[in-house]
Amino acid sequence: MGLLKLKKTGAVLLGALLMGTVYQGGTAHALNYSNDVVPVLSSNTGTNGTASASAEEVGHEAWKAFDDNSTPESTWKAPAGSSSQLIYQFNTKKVITQYTVQADTYDTSEAPKKWQLAGKIGKNWLVLDEQSNQTQWQPGQTKSYTISNDTAYTAYALFISSNNGGSSVAVSELELYEFGDNANLVPAANSMVSVEGGAYASVNEDTAWKAFDHNTGSDSYWESDNDNFIDATLQYTFDAPQVVKGYSLTLANKSTAPVFWTLVGSNDGEQWEEILHDVKSSYRWEVGQKKIYEIDNTKAYKTYKVIFDRNSGPSTVAVSEFELFQ
Repeated sequence: MGLLKLKKTGAVLLGALLMGTVYQGGTAHALNYSNDVVPVLSSNTGTNGTASASAEEVGHEAWKAFDDNSTPESTWKAPAGSSSQLIYQFNTKKVITQYTVQADTYDTSEAPKKWQLAGKIGKNWLVLDEQSNQTQWQPGQTKSYTISNDTAYTAYALFISSNNGGSSVAVSELELYEFGDNANLVPAANSMVSVEGGAYASVNEDTAWKAFDHNTGSDSYWESDNDNFIDATLQYTFDAPQVVKGYSLTLANKSTAPVFWTLVGSNDGEQWEEILHDVKSSYRWEVGQKKIYEIDNTKAYKTYKVIFDRNSGPSTVAVSEFELFQ
């Protein structure tokens, strides 16, 4: 089982550089999250997947980290002294953007101190988050971690390399979260002139509104042309400035998926004051996927614009939906 390390430019696998990983900037943690996507377990098999671990002590099986029970008896444990993995394998891929780890309610010396959270790609694992020096746990304390991830993985795992001095490493509960429902600030459009404010694109302007019509049908998307897909832009202008805390892009077609892009804001449509969000590499799209991003923004802008720097195919870039969240 290979472990890949996340970098701004790629992921290291056995000394080779594997391109195509995602790097995102800081987040404001302002968007809504789902409930824990792992169901309450009473065995290693759940309704949407399976729990497992690289090692288990008797009576402390992997599923007990997913049973919504924080008593000392209901804890996953493994012998300390070597790396241990706690895994949940989903039946269908999930985009996890936040997770929590709860310490044993009895012995905090067994709480994890250093670990990596990873998502599974084929037979390998891509590191999504790294934590170290996680000390001074209180009994039963839950710590929350937000991760920059827009890729759907088949499984997620904690690779725990050390604890806080106990003879075992223990996790009372591991919870995994996706982004939840967030209200789109842009009203649904049914033509270019019906949008309050305005949809605009640097290429094929007359179809820009289709990225704001709340419709992900096969013929409802904005697409650039073959000659102007590099630095093509798609934007929305509100009647009054809005503080946007997140946004999403929904895939129209894998062959026209955006790969590199930048989100910027303006209050006059001419001066674009700063980069609000920058995606360096987003190759892994699922069919019909909506990728959601939090942004660290406290300023109100009238216009929000996405500048597409690269697509995944030889010609055009296309977006089914561009949503803005507060």
